[in-house]
Amino acid sequence: MIYKWIGTVSFLLAALLLSSNIEESRYGFLVFLYGHIVLSFYFWFKNKDLPMFTQNFFFIGVDLWGIYRWFLV
Repeated sequence: MIYKWIGTVSFLLAALLLSSNIEESRYGFLVFLYGHIVLSFYFWFKNKDLPMFTQNFFFIGVDLWGIYRWFLV
């Protein structure tokens, strides 16, 4: 249960960061990545929920793309 709360709080914080459009906004992708990794672990190992794991795993790719675009390019 704690994994779901960690993911929820991470997503809320990341959304606030990205929508603020400030210098620190780019860190929202790192927070999203953290939340998606936590929930992917939960859905794969604890809950065995393949559709939710797939969704979170896809979003890890989106997060990595955002990190690449905001931090490396």
